[in-house]
Amino acid sequence: MTVFFDLDRTLMDFEIGEDMGIKAVFDTYNDEIKMDYPEFRLKWKETAQKAFDEYSAGLHTFDEQRHLRVKRMFEMNGSILDEKELEKRFQLYWSNYEKGVTLFPDTRGILDNLKNHNIPTGLISNGDPSNQYWKLNKENLKEYFDPIIISGEVGVSKPDLHIFEIALERAATSKESSWYIGDSPVHDIEPALKFGMNVIYLNRKLDGDALICHQEKPAYFEVGSLNKAWKIIENNKK
Repeated sequence: MTVFFDLDRTLMDFEIGEDMGIKAVFDTYNDEIKMDYPEFRLKWKETAQKAFDEYSAGLHTFDEQRHLRVKRMFEMNGSILDEKELEKRFQLYWSNYEKGVTLFPDTRGILDNLKNHNIPTGLISNGDPSNQYWKLNKENLKEYFDPIIISGEVGVSKPDLHIFEIALERAATSKESSWYIGDSPVHDIEPALKFGMNVIYLNRKLDGDALICHQEKPAYFEVGSLNKAWKIIENNKK
């Protein structure tokens, strides 16, 4: 058995950091912004996700998608910014974002349980290597995972099934004996199931004790916390 994880919104909580960054930009450039803060926050998150999805699809470099979210946000508010100003405003966002990125409270527990039971773990994450390794190093997570598969290193992103194939090849394991835990139906759950892995959908909108079995082979569970995910792994370990 090998257990693979997604990183962002599964193990790492960056919502607080994202909000800190957005608020810093809003407060600093409030005189240019025609939206109130709730609308600006919502539009920023939507714009950032769209730019990241375009990066994942190969339409932009990682740095381009960073600038793109700022460019689009201020264009909505009537400001046209040059590259120097885009970088300045993104760095304001990023310096505040970094302060708030942290682990979910249930992350360390499941990783330690897996380690203590000698169950190998791997990571499959979309993103830029420098950014994802920064998160792993910040929370001392690298030691838990082998292999670490980051889309920016291997040249393919979830939901492309090939990234799961790469992960299994490097872990020298089979899809039938592997589990994948992630939070995104589109980028994690649907492709992992299609590939033939056992899947746990981490839906943090559910109660933390929630556990739903959708199908048995390959296994497909939905849980409200990583604590419940561990119970499933514990009951299925061989």
